[in-house]
Amino acid sequence: MYRVYALNKNERGVIEKILSDDTMGRQTIIEKDGANMGYEGKIILVVEGQSEIFKRLDELMGNSQKPLSEKDAGAVYKKIKDEEEAAQGGVGFLFG
Repeated sequence: MYRVYALNKNERGVIEKILSDDTMGRQTIIEKDGANMGYEGKIILVVEGQSEIFKRLDELMGNSQKPLSEKDAGAVYKKIKDEEEAAQGGVGFLFG
């Protein structure tokens, strides 16, 4: 499971709070500049993990932060995963 958020750049404290949490710190958390994804002035935050962790994530995020819609989140997630695969392919080419 995953959730994708588009946070304002001045909300970096929320990201730090998530990363410093014992439970959340063990999850896959991806942070990207939103400008590359069509979200100018935003930080894209992707959190991957088992369904149980999202209750804790909601507690840390508070009521002010809502994840992107399923459609938008899917598009952003796919773009990030495509970038990761392309980068891994490049490293394999260099060292393969």
